Amino acid sequence: MTVVYHELLPESYLLILAPSRTDDSEAALAHSLHCAQRSGKAAVWIDCGMLHSLSDEAAQLLWGAHHQLEAKQAKLVLVHVPERVRRDLLKRELGPAPCMVPTLLDAARQIGQGFGGPLA
Repeated sequence: MTVVYHELLPESYLLILAPSRTDDSEAALAHSLHCAQRSGKAAVWIDCGMLHSLSDEAAQLLWGAHHQLEAKQAKLVLVHVPERVRRDLLKRELGPAPCMVPTLLDAARQIGQGFGGPLA
């Protein structure tokens, strides 16, 4: 998994993911997720629109980020999630699933639904 773009937005941190052929691509994802979690934003948006599948390690990293953000009263929002990626993520079932929405506009609407303000 490669992070092709990241942006610090006023209320959120956006990551756009793409498939990768390298073996260390999950290390890049882990680093990007760590930076996003430390950003102090109310939400981390992850655009999955370019992905075709999700490795077990990438799914585990996303679940971990989801739980860590929830502990900080923040939210992980997955955007443009293909059905295969959704299945790859949900087959792990590590508690309530991260929020999944069809568009970035829908992701922006999630900020006002109980997860507003900066992280502690």
